[in-house]
Amino acid sequence: MTYTHLTTDELVIIESYFKMNQSVAKTAHCLNRSRQTIHKVYPVSYTHL
Repeated sequence: MTYTHLTTDELVIIESYFKMNQSVAKTAHCLNRSRQTIHKVYPVSYTHL
């Protein structure tokens, strides 16, 4: 399995999904990324709600 960094566009999308209170799972599905990848960039306060 090869690793690819998140692009700037993906980070912007993740930020917008976070601001819309979307779940990590939905964000990961829309970007075709793992939930773990999204958890790494979502603010810690959101993941503990």
